[in-house]
Amino acid sequence: MKIKIATDNCNYDAHYLIKESASAEIVLELEFEKIVSMQSQRQRQRDLIDLIHQELSKFQWIISESVNIELCWYLDAVERQETDKVADLDNITKPILDALTGAKGVLIDDAQIGSIHTYWQSRNALKVDNILRIKLQFNNDYCFDKDSLYFIQYEGAVCTPMSLDLSSMKSISGALQVIEARKEQRLAAEKIKALSGNVDRMLVVSSYDIHRTRLNGFDNTRILSVEKLRDKLVSSGV
Repeated sequence: MKIKIATDNCNYDAHYLIKESASAEIVLELEFEKIVSMQSQRQRQRDLIDLIHQELSKFQWIISESVNIELCWYLDAVERQETDKVADLDNITKPILDALTGAKGVLIDDAQIGSIHTYWQSRNALKVDNILRIKLQFNNDYCFDKDSLYFIQYEGAVCTPMSLDLSSMKSISGALQVIEARKEQRLAAEKIKALSGNVDRMLVVSSYDIHRTRLNGFDNTRILSVEKLRDKLVSSGV
């Protein structure tokens, strides 16, 4: 398997190159002999994910907002129609999406996918291997540097991503103030709901909030409780 990456208005180190433009794009091109599907052996799925992670881990930042994804499969038309060597598009797409997420990917979780368009085209008969072209389009205002990315678990299993410097009291204090504001919004929503009104979409729903179980691709040391943040302030003498 081979992989190539191209970018527009971003690179491995920066999630934007033109400050005035909030649109960015990552394009991956994979070339492989055998298509990996959900029915493939686990090792083959693992090898594919590892290959993509090896390249995406070079990105020093991660996207936190909605992403539009396009997957174009260049396949042998006769092989796809008259054999069972190529699975249905939904079966061969899922392993690819899994490989885009986590600390070694460019998405926190595939729940961020706002739209996905997956289709296939007939491959040139002179080309031996199958080719997959993946295009991710996103707003680069909503990205975090991986080195400073932490998830604060603040409401049940709900977490929110933040850029944090755990050696800075100012950074920790600022994070706690944001969390308190989010908790106040949720409390206000509950009070309004008790009066037969529902404003959850305005006060509760946030593209930043993510369930704890969706963070399996991240080290547990990157997931902090509000209590741990407060303890760090106390230990610093605040």
